[in-house]
Amino acid sequence: MRNNRFQNHVSESTVTLPLCMATGALAWFWNGSTQAFGCNLSTIVAFALAALSTYIVIETANVFALLRIRSSMIATVWVLCISMMPSLHSFSEAWVAIPALAGSYYIMFLTYQQHEPVIHVFHTFLLLGIASLAIPQLLVFTPLYYWYLLVFLRSLTWRGLWAGLVGLTLPMCFVVGWSIVSDDYSFLWSRIECLIHTDLFVAAHYGRMLSYREPQALGFALMSLLALTGIVHYLRNYYNDKIRTRMFLYIYVMQTVASWLLVVAMPDRYSLLAPVLMLGASTMIAHFFALTRSILSNLFFCLTLILTLMLFTLNLGIWTF
Repeated sequence: MRNNRFQNHVSESTVTLPLCMATGALAWFWNGSTQAFGCNLSTIVAFALAALSTYIVIETANVFALLRIRSSMIATVWVLCISMMPSLHSFSEAWVAIPALAGSYYIMFLTYQQHEPVIHVFHTFLLLGIASLAIPQLLVFTPLYYWYLLVFLRSLTWRGLWAGLVGLTLPMCFVVGWSIVSDDYSFLWSRIECLIHTDLFVAAHYGRMLSYREPQALGFALMSLLALTGIVHYLRNYYNDKIRTRMFLYIYVMQTVASWLLVVAMPDRYSLLAPVLMLGASTMIAHFFALTRSILSNLFFCLTLILTLMLFTLNLGIWTF
């Protein structure tokens, strides 16, 4: 017998996503310091890129049937995650990387068991290269992408291997060429320095992350807990999904773990790397909430809603403690 608890009504409702999008839009233009609504060009550009990212997330979930039921929970969780983080409400390098990274997932999934997916592999790595220009540390995903293509998607060929390398380096080649033509190497050097001067596991950078009164520390803790819950649930119940869907979700599992390790290794870049973590974690979190129907999961869902609401108001400066 199918149990339609509150958790399941929310996850399967057609109103959930529009309501969260409307709430997210209001939060986007809320200024916590002045306690008033307002916008500028930076906020508008960030909002447009966030909308583009949300569209890609929706298309990816629908086209590749990441959930076994009709649900918009993946996009809903994604919208809630980015809406409660004020540092994302203005334009930054993250909003160059996130749509590119989300697009790379979509195109990479199209290569599933294709015989010669050279064009798709090229575009997958081209988007990863664009994302890496914005956040150079994302280059560490390169071997993972090849692993996904080889093991999970069964689509890596020798031609695809070289097509990926060309796509990955093309954005940097364009930047080098532009720098030579314009005789301005500032952007090029900034990208190289950002990659070379990466501080890993610096004790001083953990002070703010470990402060329990910091909203970003609370957000990271909640995100980590929910992501871990979603991953453990999936690994215990993966056999319920089709083989094709399993391969896609395995990729999200590995991307979530890799992104989490990046955040832990470089807490000073939390505002840039957190949305990368959210992009993978939102799928695993949504998979858990959409496909569980026990009393315990329903209680956990209600508790998560309460904590999310509290964190939402805390991040936006509406409520403090």
